[in-house]
Amino acid sequence: MKNALTPTQIKIEFPAEEISKIRHAYTFSTILTNDGKLYVTGLTLKTGFGSNLTEFKQYPQFTKNNTVIKDIGCGYSLFVILTQDNEIWVHGQFAGSNSNNSKVIRKIQTGTKITQELSSYNIMKCCDRRLIFFLQSNTYLTQDLGKLLKNGYFSDCNIQNIAVHKILIETRIGKSFDLIKKYLESNCKLKEIQALLKWIYCDEMINFKRTNEILNHFGIQDAQKTKLLKNDLKKLLFDEQTSDFKLVVKNEEDEDEDEDEEELPIHKFILAARSGLFLNMFENLDQNLQKVKDYSGKSLETIELLISFLYTDELPITADTDQEFIKEEFEDIVEYYQLNPKIPILDIFEKCSKK
Repeated sequence: MKNALTPTQIKIEFPAEEISKIRHAYTFSTILTNDGKLYVTGLTLKTGFGSNLTEFKQYPQFTKNNTVIKDIGCGYSLFVILTQDNEIWVHGQFAGSNSNNSKVIRKIQTGTKITQELSSYNIMKCCDRRLIFFLQSNTYLTQDLGKLLKNGYFSDCNIQNIAVHKILIETRIGKSFDLIKKYLESNCKLKEIQALLKWIYCDEMINFKRTNEILNHFGIQDAQKTKLLKNDLKKLLFDEQTSDFKLVVKNEEDEDEDEDEEELPIHKFILAARSGLFLNMFENLDQNLQKVKDYSGKSLETIELLISFLYTDELPITADTDQEFIKEEFEDIVEYYQLNPKIPILDIFEKCSKK
């Protein structure tokens, strides 16, 4: 292995467009491909692999069992792997390790909280042999919709006695609910159905191979790239045909007193999952009511942005948006609508406003 002070082209076994992520540290670099394979360069015989700095090789321990890797992180003396099954593996020196085990990739034990919530984390980086940092990505949408699967708020049908939401199932799978239900109950075990529902509601693959087989049956290929939850929910946003409720909002820009209100079509189960205020309101309303007025005092533009965020975790801010005014209105919106307290709404606003 030779040191080089000028850029040197390296050899890889796959097209560059198949690369998902590149991470590097002191003496080695890693590549994660779109299909979840890990390639490494720079690990020496001392660290247990024997590659060099002129080529990437697939990491051997994950070639036999077809493990799919979701994320990678590199530090000074180690790299860490997060698999599709939410297992954490580490290679190199780590807290509690020694020179005898630093050469071997090994699964590490994590705290109960991390284990339970691991699907909502991505590895960000490893600073040194003692610390692994996790960056919680924008998964507030998947966290909140997970409550629907657990609690069945405003469900309107079931599969194997599991309370589900017909329009969400149909939107995610792209087939009629009756067809989906018939196939699942005739061909799938309960755990397989539960795993599929976890993907539908949370974008989480807990049984990667079998869930993909079921999705392939319905014509969905490479679901993790082509069928993101927020993109599917965008199809339901302000959709008159599928909505089951109307939120009446005052339109202050309309000078005609008889037409100063706007009726926004919404889906009760989505707003109930994401907002404590809407959940309490819908639970206490007469179930025969088809619409209710918003009493927040916020403008129509703000309410539309709020609902867009509740459906997608995004704020569709444009050059025409009065950003300062909307930002002021959003400063207390998390508290008023009892949103997930973890949501850094103003940080998200700042990100969106720079697009």
